Amino acid sequence: MTEKIQITIEIPFGYAQRDQLLDYMKSKFPAADIAVMHAEVDAPAVSDAIVQREGTAESAEQASQDPGEDSGSMLTKATEALANFTK
Repeated sequence: MTEKIQITIEIPFGYAQRDQLLDYMKSKFPAADIAVMHAEVDAPAVSDAIVQREGTAESAEQASQDPGEDSGSMLTKATEALANFTK
């Protein structure tokens, strides 16, 4: 079974640490596709985290025994990592 993780982070226009933020988040979530988008926000924020799984019926049975990450828990982890970066 394959797992695809997408994390979207919104940053203020003119945010000077965009590249450092992207590098930091990629180091924390190396398997994730991370997008950084400019938005009318006061501070960087994780706006979305999606975990998609694809596979066969056999791998779906295996996934039910070992569910791994879901989108909600990934959103929480990404938000915590972002908070650590902005400290």
